[in-house]
Amino acid sequence: MRLCKYCNAQLTHHAAKVCDGCYKKHILEYGRTYREKNKILCQERSKASYLKKPEHYLKKRKENYRRKHGIALDDPFIKRKDGEGSIDAQGYKTITKRGHPNQMDSKGRIREHVYIMSEYLKRPLRKGESVHHKNGDRLDNRIENLELWVVGQPAGGRVEDKIKWCIEFLSQYGYTVSQ
Repeated sequence: MRLCKYCNAQLTHHAAKVCDGCYKKHILEYGRTYREKNKILCQERSKASYLKKPEHYLKKRKENYRRKHGIALDDPFIKRKDGEGSIDAQGYKTITKRGHPNQMDSKGRIREHVYIMSEYLKRPLRKGESVHHKNGDRLDNRIENLELWVVGQPAGGRVEDKIKWCIEFLSQYGYTVSQ
């Protein structure tokens, strides 16, 4: 009877020196240390392989994404078009409007309530402005439920400076102040 040289388990195959569990463990450890020692070489091999077959690797990335998120592999891949949306992590509906001044990222995503308010005002939102849902429902994006809020105001200061700021603020929104 032969025993594994690492864990002293009884071997089933007569020519084996280590059991299957120890073999897998040591092979994985060897591969990991090899990749650490030869990091640049492994990166160059990987890059060369990717450049030969980029479509193959794109397909693999999509398959892995679908497996991870529980999407069937045979479901058609759907790319969002302008105007179509989804719900983000904070619970707001986002839509795609490429080239809009208030877009959040390079893909053209914008929160729907921000887009609706900017269309209503016929201008993009300015720095310091935000849109508030009156009833608290982040998916209720009717214009009657939205109101424009301004975040910025000077914190502390001389009265003259605050009055100057108030006059500038009111003139920015189309009001005239008489003294």
